[in-house]
Amino acid sequence: MSTLGKKADGAQAGMDIDIREVLGCTCLRLRSITRGVTQLYDHLLAPAGITIGQFGILARLYGAGLRGQTAVPIGIFAEQHSMDPTTLTRNLKPLIAAGLVEDGRDESDRRVRTLSLTPTGRARLSEAMPYWREAQHRIEAALGTETMLVLNGLLDLSSVKLKM
Repeated sequence: MSTLGKKADGAQAGMDIDIREVLGCTCLRLRSITRGVTQLYDHLLAPAGITIGQFGILARLYGAGLRGQTAVPIGIFAEQHSMDPTTLTRNLKPLIAAGLVEDGRDESDRRVRTLSLTPTGRARLSEAMPYWREAQHRIEAALGTETMLVLNGLLDLSSVKLKM
């Protein structure tokens, strides 16, 4: 049962809180670093007119196309990339409006929404690549190649182990 609804009296409220424990929170630490990294990528991708989140969607759709999947069901896309479908839908709106992604329907089941990268989307992804590479280079320069490789390995391992 959650203790969120319980009220603590003023004298006891902070008695069981160790701020050092809270400051060591893995989630808060990850959120802090990801905000900074996201800001760096977004800043460098700005000349291409996309954010790192949008870049990721375009790149993943490009990858699906390379595997012969010209139209990807939105639910499968969200699941494969650990994305909330509602958040994905919100993030797709500007990409669809800009003509970078096409929102379609599965030919065998018209109830299923599909996504595909348009030629304009491929061109924008190509335009963004040098900016993305610069962001990657800056992260690698700051961390060092070995640390970046270890970090990426730990992120991959964590992703597998924390699948719920």
